[in-house]
Amino acid sequence: MREVNLPESERYSCSMLLMCAAILLGLVLVASARTQDGAIPGEPEALSVLYYLDGSAKLIPLEFQLVHKNQKLHGLTGGENMYSVRGQKSPERIKAADKMNFVVRLKGSQDPVEAIQLFHLDVVGGSRVLPIDNFDALGRVSKMTIPAFIDFNAAIFGPSSFKLIPIQVLAPGEYCFLMKTGNELPKAVPGFCFGIDGP
Repeated sequence: MREVNLPESERYSCSMLLMCAAILLGLVLVASARTQDGAIPGEPEALSVLYYLDGSAKLIPLEFQLVHKNQKLHGLTGGENMYSVRGQKSPERIKAADKMNFVVRLKGSQDPVEAIQLFHLDVVGGSRVLPIDNFDALGRVSKMTIPAFIDFNAAIFGPSSFKLIPIQVLAPGEYCFLMKTGNELPKAVPGFCFGIDGP
């Protein structure tokens, strides 16, 4: 059989499509489990789906979006790159006084601390954005603007899942877990978003 070698960009697009298809299938399974049982099982059925663990020990799936990398031009002087999430606010809300516990089941022996990053998002216009960098008129990066990700501890939750606990207190605002895909700053990345409301 003849081996076909795809360009790196096409291989990345294929892997991204497969990952998103697997996540969407997992969300369908979650919806089915809710419909049949009235509650989500204790151990996540879906791989690579982030959940909030509420006070009654129920797993609530976070808002899933494919987060895209966009550019904003500043005339002839350059511009800025950013990741953009549709909508000003996530529909999944958590009270600031509640415990911040999240759950994920990953494939194989993946380490959630290495596979997932948590970021605070800025609200700009009608979107939530994560700044990446500024570039000059020649397209050269002039300043890195991406904020530090928020550290979290990972503890075993179930036979094949982890509980993620942010180390710092999360202030009211918009947040998103981004799944690392191998590329340092890919054009699109699976994101699981939520918002925190004050008292």
